[in-house]
Amino acid sequence: MAEPAFPKNTITPEINYETEAYINTTPETEQPTWASMASIMKNMSQSLNEVLYQASYYADKGWGSTEVTGAQMTLTVTGDCKKGDAAADYLLSDDVLYGLGDARKTHLKLVRGTKIVIWPVTLANVTPAYGDSNQPNALTITIHGNGRPVIGDTATA
Repeated sequence: MAEPAFPKNTITPEINYETEAYINTTPETEQPTWASMASIMKNMSQSLNEVLYQASYYADKGWGSTEVTGAQMTLTVTGDCKKGDAAADYLLSDDVLYGLGDARKTHLKLVRGTKIVIWPVTLANVTPAYGDSNQPNALTITIHGNGRPVIGDTATA
């Protein structure tokens, strides 16, 4: 009796924790100090907030066309405040939490496999949520990209 066909394993989906986010905690210096956000982050959601140009041309007989003419990356991060964590201490520092303008500008680094994306960013809506007395102090922050990122690869670095 012949064995049945050997089954192939399905392709494993990418797991979210395989992308790690780092925040530059020394934006005022030439050399960045990267602090991993992994210990405080529970959820990360990215949007490119694309700018669209939409037009209907006579030749298309009423049907429209769309061009993507611009974009701005925003990243919403939720997690927990943790005293002593370098990323949390920076994000919740008086300078950042209560600061405006340059006090909210730094860099974000995303590492996904061998791919690295470094973005100049503005930190917005930095919110320690507080809440129920027996729950951790939740943290929400929206990170807005400023201009185009630099994209690299650790395999070529």
